[in-house]
Amino acid sequence: METRSFNKIKIPDQIGKYKVLDILGYGGFAVVVLAQDINTQEKCAIKIIDRKEITKQNFLLYLENELRLSERFNHPNIVKVFEIIYEPDTIMIVMEYLSNGDLQTLLEQNINFTIQEQFRIGLELLQAIKYLHDRGVCHRDIKPSNILFDDDFHPKIIDFGVSKEQSEALSTYCGTSFYMAPEIVKNKIYDGKKVDVWAFGITMNLITEKRFPWNKILNDAQFIKLVTQNKLEICVDQIGIIGDIISRCLVIDPNERASIDDLLKYIEEWQASRVFISRSRQSTKTCKGSLLPKLYSPNSNNSTPFVGKIFSPLDKKVLKKLSFTVRRRSHDPPRL
Repeated sequence: METRSFNKIKIPDQIGKYKVLDILGYGGFAVVVLAQDINTQEKCAIKIIDRKEITKQNFLLYLENELRLSERFNHPNIVKVFEIIYEPDTIMIVMEYLSNGDLQTLLEQNINFTIQEQFRIGLELLQAIKYLHDRGVCHRDIKPSNILFDDDFHPKIIDFGVSKEQSEALSTYCGTSFYMAPEIVKNKIYDGKKVDVWAFGITMNLITEKRFPWNKILNDAQFIKLVTQNKLEICVDQIGIIGDIISRCLVIDPNERASIDDLLKYIEEWQASRVFISRSRQSTKTCKGSLLPKLYSPNSNNSTPFVGKIFSPLDKKVLKKLSFTVRRRSHDPPRL
């Protein structure tokens, strides 16, 4: 069997029943290739890891943790691991191929999501995180580069290297600085689930505003200094239901911060209030159209063909899922 080398890692033309088609990406000790099942013709991604290098860099423990957890998960918004192949020099993880790339890259490409798209992505991520939390697992590194999208643009959470079971009282300093909850930065004992809520809030602010929810912070050192001095000021500009959700996530005191269950309950209550208002309007014949706007219209002002193409097939069933909750600021109907 022929092989080729990339970044000192040997890549065979065929791995088990999978034919290697292309190289998708690489890192310090791994290469990710696009492959195809020769029996079903289904495409998949295979992460080929250099055993020697990962041991040398003391990442083997994190890899073992990721593999142990990933094989257990079965949720539509968490990446699926099909099998793990062990070779003398490499470890190969066969997983589903997510063709639309990661959220970080999309944000850097200035992809603009509509309000409805933001709702759906946020809600699906919340449901995935709830799935983890219900099983006693916290992710601890929720961020755009760890969120990939499939053919239908459903988000999938990846990378469970620093995830942890028994997540109520943790002390490990881990994660990515700008997504770290204040309690981690301050080296306090923390609840891993509340840490995930904070990181989700930061991620949603990036989706909606294309920026972090603070001003005049240029680097990690400045961020850490402001947090440790209790001078971090959170600024959420997004209004309506998404702004409310983000604000509830980014509460400095973790005891006052919402849980994932709190957020989903809040969404459910908001959805119920919208249905009630809609029915009331229909009974008085004042409602001239659907309370929820159309998810996608070919004649809309959405000038991004990438996003338009992805969402055009979605039907009314999706609209039922596009519901976030809102804090009542007045007696007017809640707005998007």
